[in-house]
Formats: sequence, C-alpha cells, structure tokens
Amino acid sequence: MPQTSGAINPTVAWTKVEVLTAYQRLTGEIQMRVRLRETINDPEPYFHLRNVSAEPLLPGAVALNGVPEGLFSKALIGGIRTIEPEPPPPDQLEVKRRYAMVQAGSFMVAGAAEFAKALEPTMHSEVLLKNPFFSLVDVTVTIIGVAGKSWSQPIMWVNRAHMLALYLG
Repeated sequence: MPQTSGAINPTVAWTKVEVLTAYQRLTGEIQMRVRLRETINDPEPYFHLRNVSAEPLLPGAVALNGVPEGLFSKALIGGIRTIEPEPPPPDQLEVKRRYAMVQAGSFMVAGAAEFAKALEPTMHSEVLLKNPFFSLVDVTVTIIGVAGKSWSQPIMWVNRAHMLALYLG
C-alpha cells in the first residue's frame, strides 16, 4: 500500500513566538511540526525564525524590525513561548501547581510548574529537568540589573542550561 504524503511529510505550520535571550526579547514565526514542546526539545541544535523583530533589553543590544529569516542556537536562548496559547494536549492528566522560580545569569522566571496530581513532590525537580526546556505558567520574567524590565506571560518554556537555581515552593 503506498504511503500518503501526510505520512511522509507531517503537517508543518508557522507559529508566532517570543524568544528571550540574554540581551533581547525577540518575536518571529517558528516552524513547528506538532507542538512547541516537541519542537524546542528535539535534538536539533538550531531553529529557524522568520519575520524576526527584537527589543533590546540591555544597553548596546540592537533593535530589529521584520528581518526575513534568522537561525538561532537553542543552547543560547533563555526561554520561548507561543504568542497564541496552544490547546492542551489530548492526553493531559489532571495537574496540580507548585510555585517555581528559575534564576539564570541575566534573568529570572517566576511562576508555577504543573505536575500530574499522582506524582510525588520528591520527583518534581527530576520531571522538570528531564528535557532541555520545561514550562512554567503564569510567569513573570525579570531582567536582572535593568530597572523596569519585567513582564508577565501565560507560559514560558525555560532553558535548563541557563539555570543557576530552581526554587520550588
């Protein structure tokens, strides 16, 4: 039986995202096959953005507006989120929330981590740090050392490689 093109080429869509780096807050469109979680945690070290704009967070950082294409190293971004909320996954379990704050070298992300209700609290850190990026919800992002540079987001996928500390309440 011949394969259909859908089986060979899964659906790919461009989705608008916001990306946090050490010195810029970028917006653009990322190409995703499934969900952001799978795209950002796959083993590919880079991702493409199109229609890239950047707001400088630190003095000397460059503002960008509508750059057609960019290639970014996953290792060097601090966090990423979709602008439009993604629908919950079909296999979503009942969850409980726990306060979580990630301290990085140049930013902090404070919010809540969501865990399956059946998961023991002693396993929370291990579950969060299992993948290169983990999500926090209802977050406040604060840029360290820059007065007035903080904002709230419904969700952020945080890069564990930037983590100096993870605090769980």
